[in-house]
Amino acid sequence: MLQNLRDKAQGWIAWIIIGLIAITFVLFGTESMFGGNGDSKVLAKVQGVKITERDLEGAYRRFLRQPGNESIQQLDSDVIKGEILQSLIDETIMRRAAHEMGLRVGEQRVLLTLQSVPFFLQDNQFSQEAYHRYLMHAEYSDSGFRSFLRDLIIKQQLQQGVMQTSFSLDNDVSTLIKYILQKRDIRFISIAKEPFEKDIALKPEEIKQYYDAHLQDFLTDEQVSLEYVVLSLQELMNKYNPQESELKTYFKENAALFNEPERVHVEHILIAVPKNADEQTIATANEKIKDIQKKLSSGESFESLAKQYSDDKATGIKGGDLDWFSRGENIPAFEQAAFALDKNQVSPIVKTEFGFHLIKLLDKQKEKEKSFESVKDEIQTKMKQEWAQEQLATLGDQLNDLSFDHPDSLQPAAEKLSLPLQKTDLFTKSQGPKEPLLQNPIVMTAAFSANVKDNKNNSDMLKLDNENYMVLRVSKVIPSKQKPLEEVQADIIKIMKAEKGQQLALAKASELYTAILKEKNDPAKLKTQYTWQEQNDLTRSSTTVNTEIIEKAFSLPVTQSKEGEFALVNMENGDYAVLWLTKVVDGDYSKLSKDEQDNFKAQLTKHYGELEFALYATDLVKKAKVERKESKKEAKQDSDQV
Repeated sequence: MLQNLRDKAQGWIAWIIIGLIAITFVLFGTESMFGGNGDSKVLAKVQGVKITERDLEGAYRRFLRQPGNESIQQLDSDVIKGEILQSLIDETIMRRAAHEMGLRVGEQRVLLTLQSVPFFLQDNQFSQEAYHRYLMHAEYSDSGFRSFLRDLIIKQQLQQGVMQTSFSLDNDVSTLIKYILQKRDIRFISIAKEPFEKDIALKPEEIKQYYDAHLQDFLTDEQVSLEYVVLSLQELMNKYNPQESELKTYFKENAALFNEPERVHVEHILIAVPKNADEQTIATANEKIKDIQKKLSSGESFESLAKQYSDDKATGIKGGDLDWFSRGENIPAFEQAAFALDKNQVSPIVKTEFGFHLIKLLDKQKEKEKSFESVKDEIQTKMKQEWAQEQLATLGDQLNDLSFDHPDSLQPAAEKLSLPLQKTDLFTKSQGPKEPLLQNPIVMTAAFSANVKDNKNNSDMLKLDNENYMVLRVSKVIPSKQKPLEEVQADIIKIMKAEKGQQLALAKASELYTAILKEKNDPAKLKTQYTWQEQNDLTRSSTTVNTEIIEKAFSLPVTQSKEGEFALVNMENGDYAVLWLTKVVDGDYSKLSKDEQDNFKAQLTKHYGELEFALYATDLVKKAKVERKESKKEAKQDSDQV
């Protein structure tokens, strides 16, 4: 719906930015290495919009750099790139749909959002230094990141437009509470593998046999050392100091970027009208908003009426509060009415594509102009960065050409561009180099590639982040070798005892489980060396019991059997348990407070909205006109199948 109908930009958008490791961060605003797609090969066309090989490579590099994705580089890169390309296509379709609906975001909105991101604040003030440091790690230029923010806000407008039409009934919430707040009583017996390990004796020939069967598990790691040259945006920035006159000229030409725009703080009541609604539905909604208007005229509270009647449930529970927004952030009809109001004035009925609104102005702030002196440092940093980015593009092309023309040495590139030729100590693929700048999956992929390590060529130019570009070569290789049995014998013994101990624990647990099923009328009387442990009022989020036991307890069916239900549980640490479910108590919606009921209802409504948006997005993708070029690998697979 309206961009602000759920949360203010300075709230939810700011915290969304904190989660930029999500795939949207990888895809939205994707840029090529030095901007522009040039002659890059087109991989897909989405309703006329091109997605190029360079776009895909940039998204792939970003994806590899996300925390937790380190191991993904070991997988087939073609498979990963295929998934990312599909995501690029899907995101482009969503972006096109939003633009075709007329959703727009002004530059001032982007700037306000940018300046409210918690990562960029120091002492509650926007920090250019923190922002540029973040850009460096995020692989974005300033313009690229602003483009990313704009796309993200517009996509959220589209998503909210779909989600705000959702609702949930009390019966839906009651069913949800029945399961979410359900409690269960259990008993269980734990059978640990460790006691069995103590009595396990291994013969030398068994150890030798295991060693021979797992030789690949007992190799030393291959080691390499590197030579490399780096182009640094920060070092280029240090070489340029704009004059005072240049700073003032920049400020004069871009003053609007530094001013705080006029903005309003409003509440609203929405009576929603579905798209393609018939005349009767529209008339009914119109009568309802007129009735609310009469109640306001008779002195009833705007806030209480919003809570009672507004179809915008997310703001309705807050009395219709939309918080602050500036021009260009909402649909025109709503925005025009809001900015025309005086403080505490309520608008006439406003018709938008989402239904009928009543708007109340709580406060208004005029545009605030900032002085040159207050933004001088910010302008200087921005000008230095823009100059350095132009230099980086030029020098980057030269570095790329020189390292390609002299594939067996980095010395010519280092001398020509006056860059130091740096070296690393030996390191392994799992360990990585100690230099922070080189602790990057891109570096590891290049260093251990066949072209660089085996063929002894310079790497392609690598974009480590938005401020640093590198070319490297392997200067030394120490191959992996087989570790002798004597060196790894202790590890093998530990592994084998753990495996045998787990097998014995499973055998004992299975034996006990079978015996308990035979005595299910009163399992507690079964004679055993193990002790039943009891846990009552267990919830899905309990922490007093092993996670695997909780998951199994809540997966067991609810039956009327007085004996309860039984299960054998395999724990992640190799231990086992025999579980006895004795009692189930469903969550009771009627026992919740009104605030708790409203909270659960809002959550369920939000969940329904997310599902509806997912279905809407799926339908958009299904209907979109997409021309996708078949990859060489896909072509080969099709050929093999034929």
